[in-house]
This record gives sequence, C-alpha cells and structure tokens, in this order.
Amino acid sequence: MSACTKSEHVGTQISILEDRTEEDFIAKPNPIQIKQKFGLDEDSWRSAIFRHGHISSLVHNERAEVKLIGGTALLGNQLERDAEVEAFYKRTDSILNNRIDVGDYPYSSIWKPIVEELVYLQKDTINSTELYVYSDLQENNSEWFSVHRYKDMLQLERQPERVKELFLKHASRLKRTNSTIKVIVVYQPRTIKEDKAFALMKALYTSIFKELNLPIEFVSNLN
Repeated sequence: MSACTKSEHVGTQISILEDRTEEDFIAKPNPIQIKQKFGLDEDSWRSAIFRHGHISSLVHNERAEVKLIGGTALLGNQLERDAEVEAFYKRTDSILNNRIDVGDYPYSSIWKPIVEELVYLQKDTINSTELYVYSDLQENNSEWFSVHRYKDMLQLERQPERVKELFLKHASRLKRTNSTIKVIVVYQPRTIKEDKAFALMKALYTSIFKELNLPIEFVSNLN
C-alpha cells in the first residue's frame, strides 16, 4: 500500500502500502515517480515525510519512515540543505528497493492494514496526505471475509450493503470528518477475470470510503 501532502505552508507526506501477496503485479512503486511528488525540486526547504509498509497475511506489518525537517532559505545553508535532501532521497530509494521475502502465505489481510495506516495518518492534522495502495484488494481473510469463499462473494454480489457494513465494523477507529487524506489504489489487471474481480472490490471500496467521508480514486499507474 501510499500517502502525499502538498501546500505552500506545509510539507509533503507520502505513505505507500505495497501488497506482497502476489509477486507479479504490473503496477509497482517507482522510486523516481514517488520522489517527484515531494516537490523538493521546486522548493528544497519544504518538509517531507515518507512511509512504507507491506500488505501480506500479517495484519501488523513493519512500517519504515523517513523525515526531512522543513526550513527557511533565508536562514539556512543551501549546500547543507541539498545534502540533506539527497540523503532523504537515498533513504527513500533504499526502502522502495528493499525486496523482502514474505513467504507463501495462505491468506492475505488487506483491509485491516489499510485501516491501521489510515488511523496513524489521521493523527497528522497539519499535512495534506495521500495514501497509495498498490493492491488488487482481493481480501482473503479466513476469519471474516474471503474472495475465495463462495458464500462471501455471493453476498457481495447480491447484498453489497451487508458486506460494506462488515468492512466498516473493522474500521471503527477511523474518524469520518478528516478531509486531509486521499487514498489512491494503484492496480492494473492482466486478464478479464482479474478485471472483473477487481471491479467488485472497487465498487465495495468506493461505497465504504463514501461512508467514511474519505476521498478515494483508482488508477492503473502513476504518471
């Protein structure tokens, strides 16, 4: 799963959640594209926060975070600032290029890690934030919902409101009045079957986030 914040008065915060339940996703985080979103090339004195985490069978995955404290050009040394920005970029690259072995897990918990990250991001009331989620959203949790369980998918097709309420039950800690966070799901299907499966979850997530009063959009890649 990712997040981004832009303003003349605040910095940029980018958070990424990357689904590692499949190794052959077409859309994956591109370090160059991600770094451009901080706006540091235009204003190197902005503050910047980068977070990254994985989505797997584990609900609670480790999160990596890098911070660049903002400053004022009139009071700072540009050469020193350039070095700080470069160090920030290098640390960001290192995190994004770190390929971990998540193992061959039988289940994939997607919704709870997203909620966990949003709860954390909502603590920041200053920065405007974008959370990028690189995932097919195919929830496969044996405890409460699985796309591989026939009765669950039948209910999603015939009674989507009930499934929405089930997901919302697991998002009770989220505030519903926060407008500083935007969620962007990045996924590109490879087959018609994958496209149809994603369409069902896309409709569900659209309904859920409308209820949560959080903006969400779906893209096949980052430009």
